[in-house]
Amino acid sequence: MKRSGFKKKTYTEAVEASLRSQKNRAARKRTVKPKNAGKVAKQAKKAPPKKKRRKKTERQKLEEKLWEECKRIIRTRYPNECFTCRAVDLAGVNWQTGHGKPKGALPLQFKYDLRNLRPQCMNCNINLGGASDIFIAKLEQDQEGLTFLEEACRKTEEGWIIKKEGGLVGKEATEFLRDLLESYQQVNP
Repeated sequence: MKRSGFKKKTYTEAVEASLRSQKNRAARKRTVKPKNAGKVAKQAKKAPPKKKRRKKTERQKLEEKLWEECKRIIRTRYPNECFTCRAVDLAGVNWQTGHGKPKGALPLQFKYDLRNLRPQCMNCNINLGGASDIFIAKLEQDQEGLTFLEEACRKTEEGWIIKKEGGLVGKEATEFLRDLLESYQQVNP
């Protein structure tokens, strides 16, 4: 038999313990608090100092700006209609920019590739995880989408598998992002 570490009390022991705790609570309520007790309690409750936020690196700032440019280009290039479910009149939070292949899995060269981006509704992009099976099927039918898939992925029996070779790192990655941002800022769809 497994022991819990607690002593099993009889009914009378449990009642006596309950009465003792009630008396203790009543006694605590009757005690008079000093005038500065509120200040002392407030000082004790103060939250610990906040941790300093790490400053964003140049690369992180470039990636944020680049993503904003991608959204601007996609929203002007394509109508406000969901690429996967064909929902129309997308606006505000419901009008999102989705990826055919997930951004996190792609090498840096393809993360912000406009051929992989299309407008999507929030349901398809967030709740359905991008509806990637439908998205990829429609990308295959589109010429520039198919070109992207052939460059970034390899075709297998299971589908399109992302190529993992030749990722940019360090200063090369920052330079690549800076150049890509400049070229996207000059795009007028």
